[in-house]
Amino acid sequence: DARDDARARYRERLLPSPEMTFSAMRAVGMASARASALSRGTARGTARAGPLNHPLANLSPKGRGGRVARPRPSRSSSRNVAIVHAALRRLDCPEGCEPSWKDVAFKNAPVFDRSETSTGIAHIGVGGFHRSHQQAYMNELLARDFDAAKTWLYTGVGVMPNDAGMRDYLRGNDWSYPIVARDGADGGELRATVEEVVTIRDMLLAYEDPVVAIEALADPAIKIVSLTITEFGYRVPLHKGDFALIDNALNGILGTDAFDLDSIAEECALEEECKAPTTFGLICAAAALRFERGIKPFTLMSCDNLPENGEVCKKRMTSAGEELVCGGLCAASLDAFVVWIQTAVKYPSTMVDRITPATSWEDIATLPERCGIEDEWPVMSEPYKHW
Repeated sequence: DARDDARARYRERLLPSPEMTFSAMRAVGMASARASALSRGTARGTARAGPLNHPLANLSPKGRGGRVARPRPSRSSSRNVAIVHAALRRLDCPEGCEPSWKDVAFKNAPVFDRSETSTGIAHIGVGGFHRSHQQAYMNELLARDFDAAKTWLYTGVGVMPNDAGMRDYLRGNDWSYPIVARDGADGGELRATVEEVVTIRDMLLAYEDPVVAIEALADPAIKIVSLTITEFGYRVPLHKGDFALIDNALNGILGTDAFDLDSIAEECALEEECKAPTTFGLICAAAALRFERGIKPFTLMSCDNLPENGEVCKKRMTSAGEELVCGGLCAASLDAFVVWIQTAVKYPSTMVDRITPATSWEDIATLPERCGIEDEWPVMSEPYKHW
C-alpha cells in the first residue's frame, strides 16, 4: 500500500520524497519509532544502559549511504588540520509541503580554527543528554570567549559496543551536530531553535584499543573526566581484564614496549568480555598511570541524575580500590594508590537538567520540512537547561 511504498522510499534515501504528504511522513516515522522502541526495550533487559542505538542502525548500507550531506569544507583530519566550521544551511521545503514549525530560529555555530583548540575534558557515555547539555554549555562558552574555552573541548570515550554508532555518526558529521530545542503547546504551534554544536573533537572506543583510551585519560591536558553512564553504570564490578590493566599501570609497564595486551589476555585466560575494560576499570587504570608517572589527578565529575552524584562516584572509586586489594594485585604502590584516589581525586556533585527525548524516526524524517535542515542523528530537547 501507499505507506509501504513511502517507507521503502524513505529507507532508500533517508529523506522523504517530494510527493509524500506530511501525514504519510508522520505515519511512517511513528511506526518506525514504535518498532525501534520495542527493540530497544528488549535489549535493555540484557545490557547495561548506555547511549541508545541509532534509529537508522538497522538500515542496509545502501540505505545509509543514500543521504544528502550538509555542505562542509573537505578535510582529512579533525585533529591536525586547520578547519573552520560554517553555520547550518537552510534547505528548501519539498514541493507540496508546508513547514509545520513556522517559527524556527537558527543559532550560528562558533567559527574558529580547530587547530587552535585542544581537549581538556574526556567524557564517558556520549548520548543524547550529554550532547544536549554539557556540549551545549561548552558551545556557548566557546562562542563567548574563545581564548578561555579553546583548551577545554571534549573527547568522547565509549565503553559499550553500541557506542560505535555514535562515534561513526560524529566522525562522518565532522564532529558536529544540531540541537533542535522545541517549545510550544502542540505540533501546529511548536517553535524551535536550531544550534550547531562543534565542541567535541574526537571519540575513542575503549574496547577497540584499551591502551589508547587509557593513555588519553592519563594525558596531563585532561583536567576533567565526566560521566553520563546511568545509575546502573556505577554498579558494574571490575573484572580480571581491569585488574591486569591497573596492575600494569601501577608497575609502569602499561604504555611501554614491554606491555602486550594479547599476551596478558592469554596468560590470564581472559574471557572475551574481559578484554574490554569496564567504565571504572578504564578510569582506575588511567588514574593509576597518572599516579605512577607523578601527574596530578583529573577531577571525576558525574553528570548523572543522581542525588549527591559526586559521593556516589567517590564511593564507587573507593570500592574499586577495595576490589583491587582483594584481587591480590602485586604492585608495591597499591596501598598508596588507593589512598590517593580517596584523597587527591576530586568528586564534585552536580545537578543537571534538560529534557532530552530519544531521537525518533519521525524526528529524522521530518526535520527538513519542519526546520529546514537535515541530519542523521539530531538532538531533540526543550529550550531550558540548568547546571
